[in-house]
Amino acid sequence: MMCNHFYLHGNVVTDKRIDKNMIIEIKDGKIIFVGQKNIEDLPYYQVEGWICPGFIDTHIHGLNGQDFMDRTKEGFYRIQNGLPSFGVTSFLSTSRAATLEDIKTFLLLSKQIVSEKHSGAQLLGVHLEGPWINQKFKGAQKAEYILDPVIEEVQSILQMAGDAIRIVTLAPELPNATDVIKLLKGKNIAISAGHTDASYEEMEMAIKYGLSRVTHCFNGMGPFTHRNLTAAFAALDLQELHCELIADGFHVHSKIIELLYKMKGVDQITLISDCTGTNQLLDGCHQIGGKTIYKIGGKVSLANGSLAGSSLTLDKAVQYIIENSRIPIEEAVQMASYNPAIVCGVSDRKGRIAVGYDADLVILSNDLEVASTMIDGNFVYQR
Repeated sequence: MMCNHFYLHGNVVTDKRIDKNMIIEIKDGKIIFVGQKNIEDLPYYQVEGWICPGFIDTHIHGLNGQDFMDRTKEGFYRIQNGLPSFGVTSFLSTSRAATLEDIKTFLLLSKQIVSEKHSGAQLLGVHLEGPWINQKFKGAQKAEYILDPVIEEVQSILQMAGDAIRIVTLAPELPNATDVIKLLKGKNIAISAGHTDASYEEMEMAIKYGLSRVTHCFNGMGPFTHRNLTAAFAALDLQELHCELIADGFHVHSKIIELLYKMKGVDQITLISDCTGTNQLLDGCHQIGGKTIYKIGGKVSLANGSLAGSSLTLDKAVQYIIENSRIPIEEAVQMASYNPAIVCGVSDRKGRIAVGYDADLVILSNDLEVASTMIDGNFVYQR
């Protein structure tokens, strides 16, 4: 549908609440009215299910067999075109540990595509995950590319990337990490602890310098006990820390998700996919990025059993926490839309259904499946 002025009528999920029987007026790609009015003689669409803000995935490596670190424009475009079928209207391209040269190529390509107008999901910037992580908790990242941060190398990457980088994942206990955190904070980049062996005390100290997030909470860090308080406990306990969450039933138990929600509250959790492009793969053994991986029932792992990212998509993460962790739809949607919009620097125009906001919407059926997705007021996906 390409009509530039029309109305939607249905149940609206936004701002941590449900507003029933609402009218959304859309003109030239923007929301210009939300409320009650008589539209019987006007072009409107009756929506069954739930009208939600478009989802924003701030940690995604690939989709439908494509990977951002393959560093091809065609791969980026295919991911952009595929994301709306999962309700995603915006995203951050996410790297992994690689040579500095390959990371710079990825950044340059991302920066170029951010500036383009594309009909698929909009690239808002970059999440740089690695190479400044801890070997002990590298997960599926390649050990030979993992580095301690060197301030001159970080400065070189920042200068080349411009303002494209939104989040940097690093291990705050590494040598020079404190100086790097200060530098990133000065550039208004969100710093996230991930693939880390940091203690509770090291996390507390890093917060003083600018650490504000935790990457895929509970994964890529040590477990905690009543005597050993790791970064995972810091994520639970310290309200300054915003937590990414992979809600697929493999990375974090549904009851631990409930605990995180009780401890942190809706505003301090963002759902991510951490998808490695394996979402369409059949069960079995596959070669991905030079590694042998196994996919069984949606779980993606290495031969040694370590999880290797996920095959999750953001719509399924929303479904999972509603159905398995007793989180209401209005708060689950907030974790996939407005919360990620904040770290991307677009919360003034994306992540809510409100006057002046972009008409980026996902319509979920009553059984929480993606029925259709709208970007800039145009339906780009319909089931």
